Amino acid sequence: MTADLRNTQDDLAFVRSIIEQGPRTQSSAGKLFLAGGLVYGVQCAGYGLQAAFSLNFSTAMHLALAIGPSVVFLAFLAAVVWHDRKQSPVGVATRAMNAAWGSTGLVNIAMIVVFGFNALREKSWVVWFLYPVMVCALQGGVWYVAYMIRRKAWLAAVSAGWLVSAVTLGFMTRDIALYCLTIGLTLVLCMALPGWIMMRQAAREQA
Repeated sequence: MTADLRNTQDDLAFVRSIIEQGPRTQSSAGKLFLAGGLVYGVQCAGYGLQAAFSLNFSTAMHLALAIGPSVVFLAFLAAVVWHDRKQSPVGVATRAMNAAWGSTGLVNIAMIVVFGFNALREKSWVVWFLYPVMVCALQGGVWYVAYMIRRKAWLAAVSAGWLVSAVTLGFMTRDIALYCLTIGLTLVLCMALPGWIMMRQAAREQA
């Protein structure tokens, strides 16, 4: 009886955390996904167009395309963190989502070192191109975790989109133009668009 009561209380706390923390968390995360998906999507599309049409970019253009998106995104990230600095995330659902995204980030950092080192040692772009494939697969996994927590069909669709992109990119590692354009499209559809959806949902729930 005591165990059943404890389980019921845990379930109620979980549901309450989703209701109370969901809008705020979705709004901040949505902004970052939208910004990241757009700036890095444009970056990948730029590289894809360069490869497809053999464009000769100036040094300034190369630097802007290589560094610009990260500068813009980091500035936006700093602004979001500053805006939310007094809002500490609480609740089971929020902690679970933060753990999922945080663990994915740690894995990405480790894999950058692994793939980067081996790409330089083997002098092979193909090795480095396998890194985004892994990132897409990881994103598919973490979005599936989001679906299991929130139980919203569109989250499952985003997860499927990332996983399909991972498999698709795995067959494109020798076609730089198509590879980069596909990543750019994936970032817009599977990161920027979900970010926009999250922001819209948060706004409706907070209204």
